[in-house]
Amino acid sequence: AASPPPPPPPPPRAASTAAASTATAAPTLADADCAPGGLVHVLVGADRTHWPGVVGVINSVTRNCASPARLRLHLVVLLGEEGAFRRFLRCHGLEADGERLTIHGFDKARLPALKVQAHLTNLESPLNFARFYMGELLGPGVCKVLYLDADVVVQGDAAELADLALPRGALCAATLRKNTLGVKGVQGLKGEKLQARFESRYGRPLPLEEHGFNAGVFVYNLRRWAALNLTEEAEYWIEANTREKLYQLGSQPPLTLSVLGRHGRCQELPAAWHLDCLGCIGQGRIKTAAQLADAKLLHWNGPNKPFPTAKGKRAHAELFEPYAGKGAQCKPGGG
Repeated sequence: AASPPPPPPPPPRAASTAAASTATAAPTLADADCAPGGLVHVLVGADRTHWPGVVGVINSVTRNCASPARLRLHLVVLLGEEGAFRRFLRCHGLEADGERLTIHGFDKARLPALKVQAHLTNLESPLNFARFYMGELLGPGVCKVLYLDADVVVQGDAAELADLALPRGALCAATLRKNTLGVKGVQGLKGEKLQARFESRYGRPLPLEEHGFNAGVFVYNLRRWAALNLTEEAEYWIEANTREKLYQLGSQPPLTLSVLGRHGRCQELPAAWHLDCLGCIGQGRIKTAAQLADAKLLHWNGPNKPFPTAKGKRAHAELFEPYAGKGAQCKPGGG
């Protein structure tokens, strides 16, 4: 009797066959599996006010990387502003070639209606929430992404950070705050309505004893993110907060609540990879010369930035200047 026909071949891996949403280099197998040694995807989003900061991110990341050929930088602006941003980059001598440097337009209509309770800096900017849609922006061929706020300077090797993050398929990696989630103030998540909502959704209490993290420096496993439906989960918390005023800040609480509710803790990164509060107005802003020199990443979270803005003062501008490109010669309008 004739032997039965062989079974059909297994379907191809989505990461190696799906077309990217933008013109990027084909991902390596290591990249698609989130393993160290592959491409290093870095994403930063900014409205026009913070475009000068994006230049600082680009220049600091590329100049301080021992293997710059591994880098793929993704720059997110509002949909319709891609042309103006491209001209702004050219003024600084930077060319978005669609491979090592790619511009993505984010449609703010993708977001649910949102209302940020605390009136601090630009927390309500739609681009602060683009971090929840990175899988859609980058396409299925990208697994691991280093997300950076636009008020960051990377003094270490970003590839080193990417390689040490997300071992064994972890969902996320970040540095932890000193305060717990139960702390009073805008960073805290202590509130009866919020705690009741969290327990109702996840069947367990909100762990207020856990330490929070700053989402401005964050490594994502986009495959795990999609498998856990965390974009939809973040949207749930954004919508709930708009209706019920559950928390005060912008994109940080829905990220924290979604990760805690559906997954648990993130991998803790070494503290050297996040010296924050350079833009704060309290005692936390005071740093020693040794702290500033030894930090692998500087973060100007808070109202003060190292580049001119409509609000706040310039802080530690001398640390930003080496990476500022042509500085004020280039205007965010594209000139």
